[in-house]
Amino acid sequence: MHPGVIERLKAAKAQGNYLYVGLWDDEMIRYYRGAQFPLQGLQERLLMALAITDVDDVVIGAPYIVTEDLIKSLNIHKVVHVESREDQVKPELRSIDPFAVPKSLNIFVELPPVAHDLTVEDIALRVAANRDRYQAKFDNRKAKQDNYYSNLKQSEATAT
Repeated sequence: MHPGVIERLKAAKAQGNYLYVGLWDDEMIRYYRGAQFPLQGLQERLLMALAITDVDDVVIGAPYIVTEDLIKSLNIHKVVHVESREDQVKPELRSIDPFAVPKSLNIFVELPPVAHDLTVEDIALRVAANRDRYQAKFDNRKAKQDNYYSNLKQSEATAT
C-alpha cells in the first residue's frame, strides 16, 4: 500500500466510525484490470491493509459488484468510494457499475480524489526515471574508472 491508498482510506474512514476494506482476490484483479496485475498477492495486501490504523476489518475476496447480501450481512450503513485514477478496469468492463446496489439503496457516497492521488503507475514511472538516472551515473563513473586504470597501466608500462 502506498501513500495514495492510505490517504483514500483516511478519507473513507472520515465518513463513518467503522471501515471495512474489500480486497479482491488475485484472479478477480487480473480479470478486471489485466494480466499485469496485481503487483502484490492477496496475502501481502491483506497484511498491509490490516496494519493501517484507519482500517477496522477486511473483506477477503470481496466481490467486484457490491451486493445487497454483502451490505446486509455486514450491517453496512454507507458504501464509500474515493475516486482515483488507479480504479481503471479494462475498457470492455467499464460499463459495469459495481456500486449500483448501494446507489439504489441511497447509501453510496463518492468522494473526490485525494490531494496526492499517487497511483502504482506513478510509482512505476518514478522507479523507471530514477533507474535511468542511476544507470547514466553508473555508466559515467565506470567510464572514468576504466579511463583511470587504462592511464595507470600506460604510465606503468612507460615507467618500466
